[in-house]
Amino acid sequence: MNNVIQGTKSFSRNMDILQLIADSPKPPLISEILEKSDLKRPTLYRVLAALEAEDLISQKPDKTYALGTRLITLARIALAENNIIQIAHPELEKLGAETGETIHLGMRTGDEMVIVDKIESSDTVRMASMVGMRFPIHTTGIGKAYLVGLNEKQAEEFIENKPLKKITKYTTTDPKILKQRLSEARVKGYIIDDQENEEGIVCYSSPLFDAMGNTVASISVTTPSFRLKEDRQHYVAPLLKYAKMISAKLGFKSYSE
Repeated sequence: MNNVIQGTKSFSRNMDILQLIADSPKPPLISEILEKSDLKRPTLYRVLAALEAEDLISQKPDKTYALGTRLITLARIALAENNIIQIAHPELEKLGAETGETIHLGMRTGDEMVIVDKIESSDTVRMASMVGMRFPIHTTGIGKAYLVGLNEKQAEEFIENKPLKKITKYTTTDPKILKQRLSEARVKGYIIDDQENEEGIVCYSSPLFDAMGNTVASISVTTPSFRLKEDRQHYVAPLLKYAKMISAKLGFKSYSE
C-alpha cells in the first residue's frame, strides 16, 4: 500500500480492494481476490461487505464481484466536471475524422495513465480500449507523451524511480534508451509507441499543456499495425495540429508566440 496517510489505513485498504476488482479482466471470485490481496479472509469479508453496503461493488449470482452502480454516477460527475475533457473532445473528434483512426485522451493517475476520453475509429476493426482503463506510463503512447511534456529532470526522476516492466517484446526497458527517445521526441513534439504496450498496435502521441506550461494530459492516434500507413505524416501532422489547438484552449501561449 503506497502513500497511506496516517489514520486512513482502513479507507486505503478498502480502495485497494475496489481497485483490484476494477483491474481484474473479469469479475473475480472471493478466492481470487484473497489470492491477489494481502488480507486475511475475515478482514476481506468485512471490506467486501462495507463496499457492497455503499453500492461500490455488487456480488453477482455466480458469486463473483463486479463494480457497483454508484460508481457510474460518480464517474459521470467526475467526467462532467473535467474541463480538459470538455475542451479537448471536439478537437479529438476532428482528429479522428482526419486520420480515420482511434483517438485517446489520457491523464496521469499515480504511476499510470488512464483513458478519460476515446473517439472510435471509422474502420470496422477497432481498439478494445475503454474509458477508465489504466496502463503503465512507460509502455503506452499517451504515457510516454506525458513524459515528453515534462522537463528533462522530472522525466528522469520518474524513470529512475520506477521499474520499467516489460509488457511485450518491444517494450523499452533500458532507462538510457528511454531517456534518449524522450529527448528526441521533445524536439519533434510527438513520440511513437510501436507495439510496446500491445503487439499489433501502434500509437502516435503528443502532450497537452495548460496555461502554466504544465503537462496535464496527452492524446494519441492509435492504429493496428497491419493498417499502418507508410507516410507517418498522415498521423503526425493532424496530431500536432490538434494537440496545439487543445493546449491553446487550455491557456498555453508558447505555441502562438
